[in-house]
Amino acid sequence: MGIQERKDREREQRKTNIIDCAMKVFLEKGIVNSSMEEIAECAELSKATLYLYFKNKEEIILYVMNVVLSTFLGYLETRMSKVDSAQDKIRMIGEAYLDFYGECHGQYLLLSSQESIAGMDFGNLDSYHEYLSHNSKFWDIICAPIYTAINEGSFRKDANAVEIAITIWASSKGLMQLMNGVVATINCESYKNLADKSKFQEQLGTLNYMTMLRNLIDAIIISFQDKSE
Repeated sequence: MGIQERKDREREQRKTNIIDCAMKVFLEKGIVNSSMEEIAECAELSKATLYLYFKNKEEIILYVMNVVLSTFLGYLETRMSKVDSAQDKIRMIGEAYLDFYGECHGQYLLLSSQESIAGMDFGNLDSYHEYLSHNSKFWDIICAPIYTAINEGSFRKDANAVEIAITIWASSKGLMQLMNGVVATINCESYKNLADKSKFQEQLGTLNYMTMLRNLIDAIIISFQDKSE
C-alpha cells in the first residue's frame, strides 16, 4: 500500500469515527442542541482538528443522515425484493420499518428526528445533494409498487400514487413513534412499580405492533383497491 493510499484510508477511518460519535451525541443531546465541541470531545479530537474533516456541523448532520437513509433504503429494497406482487411490496414497507426499528434502533431514532433539520441552510455542500438524492430514492421506492398497482388495475385508476405513498408513510411513522414511546414508558421502573394500573395501561405491554402495522397498511390498500368489478 502506498503512502498516499494509507493516508486516504486513515482519513476515511477518522471520518467514520467522527460520524459514529456524532450519532451518539445527536441521540443524547438532539441534533439541534448538539455542538461541534461535544462531537469533538466524543471523538477525542480538538475542535480545530474536527474542522479539518468537516466544514461545519451542518455537513456532519448531512453525513449522519445519509448513512441513516442509505441503511433504511437497503432494508426497503431487501424486503421488497422477496415478494412479487405490487400489493405485497407495499406491505413490505411496514416489515422493513419494523426490521429497521429493531436492528438499527439508534438510526431509527435519527430517521424519526429528520424533521428537526427541515429549514436548515446547507448551502452548496456536496453531501446535501446526496441527501436530496437519498430522499428522492426513498419516495421512488415507495411509489413504484403503487404505480404498478394502479396500472395493472388492482388500485383505482383515479388513485394518486404520491397521495397513497404519503398516507402509508405518515401512518406507519405515527404508529412506530407511538410504539417507541409506549415501549420506553412501560420499561421505566416508576411505571413498572405502579400498584394500580388501568385496564388500558395493563394492555399496553401486550400489544402486537407488527400485527397493528400490517393491519394499518392492509386497511390503506383496501381503501384504494378497484372494486368496480
